[in-house]
Amino acid sequence: MEYAVKLLKRHGIYEIGTTLQYHPDKIMNYFEDGSKFGVKMQHFVEDRPLGTAGSVKNAKSFLDETFVVLSGDGITNADLSATIKFHKEKKSKVTILLKEVEIPIEYGIVLTDEEGRIRRFFEKPSWSEVFSNLANTGIYIIEPEILDYIEDGKPFDFSKDLFPKLLSENVPMYGYKMEGYWCDIGDIGSYIKAHKDIFKLGGILDLDLASSWIGNNCNISNSVKFMGKVFVGCECEIEDDVEIGEFTVIGDGVKIEKGTKLERAIVWNGSYIGKNCELKGCVICNKSVLKDYVRVNEKAVVGEKNLLKDFVEVRAEAKIWPEKVVESNTVIDENIYWGTEVIKSVFWIRGITGDFNLEVTPQFAIKLGNSLGSVFDKNARILIGDDYTEKSSVIRKAIETGCQITGARLYRTRGIILPIFRYIVQDYYDAGVYVRTRGNSIRIEIFDQNGINIDKGLERKIENLFVTCDFRTSSTIHFVNELVSSPLEMYFNRLETTFDVNKLRNKKICILSEDKEIISLFDKICSRYHIKATLISGGSKHCVENLKGLCLQSEYNAGFLIDRQGEHFIMIMSDCTVYGEKLKMLLAWLEMKKFKNDRIILPEFFKSFMSDVEKLVDFPIKFTGNEIREYMKEVLDTKINYFFYYDAISSILLILEWLLDVKEMIDRVKKLEAAVI
Repeated sequence: MEYAVKLLKRHGIYEIGTTLQYHPDKIMNYFEDGSKFGVKMQHFVEDRPLGTAGSVKNAKSFLDETFVVLSGDGITNADLSATIKFHKEKKSKVTILLKEVEIPIEYGIVLTDEEGRIRRFFEKPSWSEVFSNLANTGIYIIEPEILDYIEDGKPFDFSKDLFPKLLSENVPMYGYKMEGYWCDIGDIGSYIKAHKDIFKLGGILDLDLASSWIGNNCNISNSVKFMGKVFVGCECEIEDDVEIGEFTVIGDGVKIEKGTKLERAIVWNGSYIGKNCELKGCVICNKSVLKDYVRVNEKAVVGEKNLLKDFVEVRAEAKIWPEKVVESNTVIDENIYWGTEVIKSVFWIRGITGDFNLEVTPQFAIKLGNSLGSVFDKNARILIGDDYTEKSSVIRKAIETGCQITGARLYRTRGIILPIFRYIVQDYYDAGVYVRTRGNSIRIEIFDQNGINIDKGLERKIENLFVTCDFRTSSTIHFVNELVSSPLEMYFNRLETTFDVNKLRNKKICILSEDKEIISLFDKICSRYHIKATLISGGSKHCVENLKGLCLQSEYNAGFLIDRQGEHFIMIMSDCTVYGEKLKMLLAWLEMKKFKNDRIILPEFFKSFMSDVEKLVDFPIKFTGNEIREYMKEVLDTKINYFFYYDAISSILLILEWLLDVKEMIDRVKKLEAAVI
């Protein structure tokens, strides 16, 4: 806003009014009566939001001659004098300053005739609706009688309400195409871009940034690396081996400890940045403290007077409102508005997740192992496994080490998919820990004796141990035992006590998965149960259509595309593709028939599909909570010892066992959908 005041003053406008609604005291305390800026200022506060035009009408007593409207969140060097001259020459009642933009869909656009008279408006069009690349900058020259078109005390917008009304009544409105710089900095991306533009373009504000600018009384180590043009304010202290990337802006009185890297970061006055931090394309507001090894990513914002303790990560586009304390090792991936303290949560949805060697390090995993070994009974048999990837193996070994220190009894299996791991825990062990990798991301899931993800109460106990380090110690260290029996044989024995394998014989299927372990597993299953199968390893964005084509050409009973974890799948049967909610409902119906239950079990979010379900089945429905544990617990309580919706393998066998019923249900669904159309 100060730049806007300077712009007005530069063009001979010394009487300025502000329209305020959100935190008006901050603006009023900063500008006061305007005298320290060489202007006269009055402030008009709305008791409720009145919109862009309504707020100006609220200042009607101040506006008794031709006036200029500027947005407080715009940066520009527009030639207001030339615009006012154009306005007077055209005898315009409203003149809008226009700017050519490359992406008009982000702005309100305007169409003018050869004389500059406005003929059409459109607010934030889609590409198919774009008829101009001239954007409304939110800078207007207006005659005071126009205020009579704005209703008193009601929300009223310039673009949506006033301008269309004036256009319909043929009131003279003109557009003046500006040549200078303009940027709406109402979002973080544009705010950061404006800083870069000031460096690159020059002449936008009253700064000469042809080269780096270093303020007075700074103490900067000789080993600091400046990687291009930067701005450093006065009285800053920057220690050894700090790297400051191009277009970085550092305010007054900032201290940066050694080893920190800044890249296109904007750090406001009085902030402290600890050792070995990484700030990329982010904004750190006044007087915030970032301790050591803090990472703040692209378009993230840390508000005023925040304290981020060691190893905090603020992920891209996350925002932390002012005056919060964020505990060590916390990952912030959503906006933090309320409260004064953000407590570290080890657990997220379905266990613990984080990037390998960043959030989930071997040190973290050892500490987690300490916590797990301490929370379970010392005689509990804990099965630990992983998906046989290198990163998972590193984390699994660290967890094992942490558990061993507490005297826990561990058993290890490797390279089996998660659904099979669940059943082995359910049938033979007291708890389980499974580590898997996707790209650079690690997920650790912890299971109770039923193979179900542990409940919130046990998660909290583990978190408390993790934070307080009140671990059990033992003088007896047990070796980690390898499974004596083959985990696959354990699983096959379970399948053979559940399914009529004779009904699987000679079924013809096609299996597609990008995971070679899934393909290998199905090779064994099909050989064992005499299923005729085509097994294809690999995947692409076109794989569903490819699978559909194969099923139609080769007359398979069904085709299945299975995910990398072996939990979820898509089914192709005839010309029908079944997945998501429809597949879940099909499996719930089959498990009811298979286990002779009197009700279907579905998560609560299926209530929105109830009209469709009731048309297909005439059975009571038991709704569970939406979390995986709540669903699985209800399934076990009804004497179903499979989690079909989270086990692609047993689900496919269930479908093949009940193939005629499945085909009949799919035909009913197709007829129902055809009737709706």
